[in-house]
Amino acid sequence: MTKTLTLHSRYGDKRTVTPNGHGIYTIEGKTHYYRVGMSDDNTKVGYFDPEGGPFISVGSDYGFGTINEIFVEKSEQGNFKIRVEVEQ
Repeated sequence: MTKTLTLHSRYGDKRTVTPNGHGIYTIEGKTHYYRVGMSDDNTKVGYFDPEGGPFISVGSDYGFGTINEIFVEKSEQGNFKIRVEVEQ
């Protein structure tokens, strides 16, 4: 994928997916709240779930590759920004 992709929440909010190269993507958007859960071994983020979705988890594929790892880069009132590494 070489261009920006848009994912939508159940409420119609846009989640922008931007390729950074080498299987790394940034997903960001507006949110009032979100949930983050750890992997089974409690060493890495296992999922990131902004209100209305989409539920972004390790092992999921949203059309740009299967997610191997999730990193929360920015989370502040009203916005989120995560980086994901995908299997290519």
